[in-house]
Amino acid sequence: MKINCVSSVLAVLLSSCIVAPVAVTAADMSFKPSLAVSEEFTDNVYELVVNKRSDFITHVQPGIAFTYQAPLWNWDVGYTLDYRTYARDSKGDEISHHGNLKGTTFLMENFLYLDVGDTYSRVTLDVSRTAATESSLFLNQTDQNVAFVSPWMLFRPTTKSTLKTGYRFTDTRYWGTGIEKQEQHGFADLNYELTSKLNLTAMYGFTHLESIPSNYNKHDASAGFKYEYTDKSFLFGSVGNSWQRFDRTGATTYLFWDAGVSYDAGFFLATLTTSSKTTEDPLAVSTKENSYSIKLDKTLQRGTLGLNASYSEFINSRTDAIDHKKASCGATARYEVLPGLNANLDLTTEHFGQQAGSSNLPWRFVGNGGLSYAFKNELTLGLTYTYTTELRDLNTLVGSKQVNRAILELKKVF
Repeated sequence: MKINCVSSVLAVLLSSCIVAPVAVTAADMSFKPSLAVSEEFTDNVYELVVNKRSDFITHVQPGIAFTYQAPLWNWDVGYTLDYRTYARDSKGDEISHHGNLKGTTFLMENFLYLDVGDTYSRVTLDVSRTAATESSLFLNQTDQNVAFVSPWMLFRPTTKSTLKTGYRFTDTRYWGTGIEKQEQHGFADLNYELTSKLNLTAMYGFTHLESIPSNYNKHDASAGFKYEYTDKSFLFGSVGNSWQRFDRTGATTYLFWDAGVSYDAGFFLATLTTSSKTTEDPLAVSTKENSYSIKLDKTLQRGTLGLNASYSEFINSRTDAIDHKKASCGATARYEVLPGLNANLDLTTEHFGQQAGSSNLPWRFVGNGGLSYAFKNELTLGLTYTYTTELRDLNTLVGSKQVNRAILELKKVF
């Protein structure tokens, strides 16, 4: 049975206020409203190969950031409304929302806790892409809301071990295209401090998921470690197995893992990671992502430099078939030109596995540069230019499409 996610979270918030004592001392609260106004120019609103259409888009973005920390409550809330109007009427006026709520209530100190959260954001229908880095504000996208409630307990069997066990209910909704899901998850996580630098972990979880296309039950079990071999350098790894049974298409089993190494060489920081985990896919009931990445970061006296590369496969758990692939590499640079004046440059190359019947082009190149100046009293003026080109083949520009975007933004935090 479906449960309205917003109502669920509000009910939990109300119950938390009732359960927790009214008198709270030593609270640390921050409330910061903000307002951003920007003008955007794009020369290809619909990202077409031919017959491109340009437009000026005005954004008005009021928002709030709220944090509250007290002995019995921790809250972190952020919300931004984006009102957009198109000067040349290429699209009607739009309102989009981005909200994030995280809260922890300490029902019994050092033992019983209650976590709640809610995230509302715009996501792409292609699980291998990210709405935040797309040129378009609306093409192939949908609005997603994920809410969860999780009571859990923390045991300390010995002075060097902790056992976290609990329950988590997650409700995933879409305003637009998307498969809605309700998930119930029970878990037990054990951590043992073998030495001051070496921790051992073990995990078991059971998941029951319901959706319109199908339901499933899943058991997960894993073991791992984390080792800090030098200051700011660590090695971690875990491996486990999932046993998943669908109500209509039988059962499947597969490995999952999470491993990485971080090495601080002094003049640069290197990070290698790989993981296999379940990821939320608007168009599938159960999708796992196998990913591999490497990052090199260097801190300069007045900025930073970075290089990155990654590869991901998105696999349908029911069919064990790869639905999407993505390989990318990029470089980033940040530099403080003058006190308060900062410049940034990002270059990205992406290659997507082409799906049958897809109109997306497999090659994508993005160059993004910008300047921002911070005035007094948290007033910021920023200018950003982005060039995006997508190709069908590296050897020809035939059938390619390009998008130029420029954004001038003024933002005030009150």
